[in-house]
Amino acid sequence: MGNYALFAGGGSASDKVDAYNTSLTRITPTSLSKGRWGLAGASVGNYALFAGGYGDGDDLSTVDAYNTSLTRSTPTALTNAKRFFAGASVGDYVLFAGGTDYTGSVDAYNTSLTRITPAALGERRYSLAGASVGNYALFAGGRRSPGTTAMVDAYNTSLTRSTP
Repeated sequence: MGNYALFAGGGSASDKVDAYNTSLTRITPTSLSKGRWGLAGASVGNYALFAGGYGDGDDLSTVDAYNTSLTRSTPTALTNAKRFFAGASVGDYVLFAGGTDYTGSVDAYNTSLTRITPAALGERRYSLAGASVGNYALFAGGRRSPGTTAMVDAYNTSLTRSTP
C-alpha cells in the first residue's frame, strides 16, 4: 500500500502493526483496534485492510484500515465474525472470503472503504488461500466439513464470481 508493506496481529491476539518502507525501515503505526490472530489482510487504493480474526475469546468482524500516512480508521465490520479466511484484491476492491463462519460469505471494500457483499463462494470453506492475478481475485482450496477441497473461485473487477 503506497510506500509501505504492513503486517498486523498474530501470536496470542496481538494488536501490533509493523510497517516497512521502501528503504526497509520499520515503523510502528497505531495498533489495531482489537488484538487478534487468524485475521486476513489485503490492500486497495490507498488503504491496507486487516479484517476479522480471533480475540476477546471469540471470532471477530472488526476491520481496520490504514492509509498511506499510516493513520488507522475503522470501516463497516464484516458481514459475519470469522477467522481463517483469505483476502485478495481486484480492480478497485479488496475481497475477504470464506472463514470459520461456514457461510462462504464474501465481503468487498472499495477504495472509499464502502462494504458491499458479492456472491458467496461456490463452496463453504476455511483455511483457504487468496491471490490476485490480472483482472481476478482467486480463492483456492481450504478445509470443509468433511475434509479438504481443491475448489477455486474467481472474482472479476465487476465482482462477478466464476469457477475456472
